[in-house]
Amino acid sequence: MLPLKTSNHDLTGNRFQRVFRLNLLDRFVPLGILRGGTGLKPALVLLFLHRCGGLLFFLLIRYERQMHRLYQLLRRRR
Repeated sequence: MLPLKTSNHDLTGNRFQRVFRLNLLDRFVPLGILRGGTGLKPALVLLFLHRCGGLLFFLLIRYERQMHRLYQLLRRRR
């Protein structure tokens, strides 16, 4: 049997597959956990962030100064 948690007490396994499987189960057997399940757009956003989140985080950390200036410009426009 596979361990449920890692040494950092995180859940093991693929998180997107777990959420997707729970979503499908909730659509057929309403458990009240996700209130009818997620839509297609949130599922695709979750999949994109799960697959590309590490690269996105790396780029945001590497170019933090430039991004901060961009955030300041966007904040002033509001």
